[in-house]
Amino acid sequence: MESSKDLRRPTNWLDFETLCCKLWGEIWNCPTIKKNGRSGQNQMGVDIVGSIKGELGNYGIQCKGKDSYTSKQLTRDEIDKEIEKALEFKPPLISFYIATTAIKDAKIEEYVRIKNWENIEKGLFSIEL
Repeated sequence: MESSKDLRRPTNWLDFETLCCKLWGEIWNCPTIKKNGRSGQNQMGVDIVGSIKGELGNYGIQCKGKDSYTSKQLTRDEIDKEIEKALEFKPPLISFYIATTAIKDAKIEEYVRIKNWENIEKGLFSIEL
């Protein structure tokens, strides 16, 4: 019997942010990964900041919780706004991740790939969804 590959969305947005922090901390082998500031502060589009073990530079994560009841999706406008904010993060990011509970959307994924390419061509951080 094959098990489901989907995980339940956390019911609390802060739980999602904590889950992302712990998950990327493990992936990057980064014991110093941390949440950036607190809710209500200007975080320059970065909820979580860390670095990959053995590398210099910061990697940023923006968490976008979307509930399943209203079928809210991540929009191009939201992506653009978060990228613009992340450009102000100091020191500059190497890579910027957008983590979301939104349902997968091929058009949004394509849009992020295009934004990633544009940013890299400008010598800026990469963008992943």
